[in-house]
Amino acid sequence: MPKTVRVLGLGLAIIAIAPGASAQQVWSDYLRRDAVENIQISPGGKHLALAERHDDGTVVVIRDTATLLVQGMVDPGNHGEISDLKWLDDDRLLVGANRADTRYQVALVEPAMYIVNRNDNSKYRLPANFVATIDGDSAHLLVSTCGHWEDGGCVPAIHRAEIGHLSRLGDPLISAPDTHSTLWTDQQGHVRFAVAWDDRSDSKLWVHRDGRAPWTLVNDSSESGIDSLPLGVDQSGMQAYLATERKSGVGVIERYDIASGQRTEIYRDKTSDPLWPIYAFDGNTPVGAWYDATRPRAVIWNQAHPDVPAFLQILNAFPGDIVTVVSASADRNLAIVLVGNDRDPGAFYLFDRTARTASLIARKRPWLESMPKPPSRGVQFVARDGLVLHALLTLPAGSGPRPLVVIPHGGPYEFIDTWGYDAEATLLASRGYAVLRVNFRGSGGYGRDFVERGYREWGRAMQDDLTDATRWVVSQGVADVSRICIYGASYGGYAALMGAVREPALYRCAASYAAPTDLSKMYKWGSIRRSDLGMNYLERVLGTDREELAHRSPAQQVASIRIPVLLGHGKLDGRVDDKHVRLLARNMRKQGLSPELVEYPYEGHGLAIAQDQIDFYGRLLRFLDANIGPDHEPARNPDASR
Repeated sequence: MPKTVRVLGLGLAIIAIAPGASAQQVWSDYLRRDAVENIQISPGGKHLALAERHDDGTVVVIRDTATLLVQGMVDPGNHGEISDLKWLDDDRLLVGANRADTRYQVALVEPAMYIVNRNDNSKYRLPANFVATIDGDSAHLLVSTCGHWEDGGCVPAIHRAEIGHLSRLGDPLISAPDTHSTLWTDQQGHVRFAVAWDDRSDSKLWVHRDGRAPWTLVNDSSESGIDSLPLGVDQSGMQAYLATERKSGVGVIERYDIASGQRTEIYRDKTSDPLWPIYAFDGNTPVGAWYDATRPRAVIWNQAHPDVPAFLQILNAFPGDIVTVVSASADRNLAIVLVGNDRDPGAFYLFDRTARTASLIARKRPWLESMPKPPSRGVQFVARDGLVLHALLTLPAGSGPRPLVVIPHGGPYEFIDTWGYDAEATLLASRGYAVLRVNFRGSGGYGRDFVERGYREWGRAMQDDLTDATRWVVSQGVADVSRICIYGASYGGYAALMGAVREPALYRCAASYAAPTDLSKMYKWGSIRRSDLGMNYLERVLGTDREELAHRSPAQQVASIRIPVLLGHGKLDGRVDDKHVRLLARNMRKQGLSPELVEYPYEGHGLAIAQDQIDFYGRLLRFLDANIGPDHEPARNPDASR
């Protein structure tokens, strides 16, 4: 019998799928993929579809909701991935799956959409691009085809297609306003919004109203100076919600009346942009959003929605956690809820609104239950120019000054480090390192002007923010000033290397992966410079003064590097060409320096292959231990026998 615990009036019945942990846990277990990646409940509530990891791929397992017994399986093949998962009715699933390229052993092949029958596992591949399902109509889908060509690109045309007869799509309902548009639909199968960005990163938002001109312009950022993006449309199809920037300060939530075009500001937070929306059980109607990246809090600004009391009940049952309604039955009585926090990547629960219970179905990474998972907390400090900044600090067990690893995020613009489980920070903290992740100027979440404060500040004010954050942590007595290293990937790797250039007395070592090392070469190497959009972006955020770019490029400032450096890069990196890392390494060697360099033949702008992940993080851990190693017994290394 399941164990039941009462938490704030909500019973928690614990019945879990728990794939076994490894016999002897090692540090690489922190990096393992989720055992369960997604769960969708059927409209009638009797069946569950789970995207589960089996061996080296992800499969769809269909289970009975009450017993969790297996009823069927959809397997995309070795190293396959499940990109989309949605029930059409109680017997049919919409599954997006891709398969591996046999040379690289990762799922590189374009995903295909299938309709799969639960009863016999028969499947039908959609001949057109899937757009959306239609509530209450399991016989039709919205799909897109190439309507016509314009300006050298394809303008999508949207069709309401009958399942089983998709080769006869009929006349299009509407065509997108241009070749770049992303489309939003309502729950009744109407295309309501389109958003597109031009070559200067200016956005346009259009709305489609029934019986009128195909598209009406709502916002053009080249004129307004701000972006406005749709979050979703309510069940009536007549009220939408927009996340709209302000030129100064944080963004706001607006209610948009589709018929009249009236826009009403309904919520503006004091300190934060909306991070991600909170949806009602229908999965489409926004009822609130999460705010404050370093300690997220739920704000409900659509209090009148009938699902809000149930959502608040779930929040109360899991205080301090991040809660997401993943899917729900047609009557909204049963819902799949994902709950996570800084020490838990997430667990899926079956919420029963009538019974007021939440039953644990599966944990994403059950093997972490018995492993050390140090907590993270948000901190705030003031930069040297008076700008208030936020960061996340993950501290290992114990007290007193610890060795510190500073990890600037990639991007860098509009990317943001948020509170929650972070495998990298948890791994390092479990080894005795304090970890600092800083939302420096240019990061998202704090308003448009905060992002723009980072323009052309690579190696300057953005770097100063990292330095100020590091010194602030030292001043708090939690970091040992003699044992600090800086490490990052992509822009974070660039910032780590510039830390070595600008602050050789502060940092004892620096490590990077996929880092650009010469800013002027970004105009010649890599994928960003291959479009007008990319070139305009580089000019806006970097500038074009060659002397200034050289001053802010690690590869041109190697004479200032006096600390050990670890360099990693993928030879197939299309975003940041591996010429960057080889240029830096060559210039360092000319100065008599000996960087540790590793290149991976089948990796791109990241680490996708498990063996390469283990190799690189093994090198990183040994590098940190050798330079700022904590006073503790190291965990067993899975590659120690190599």
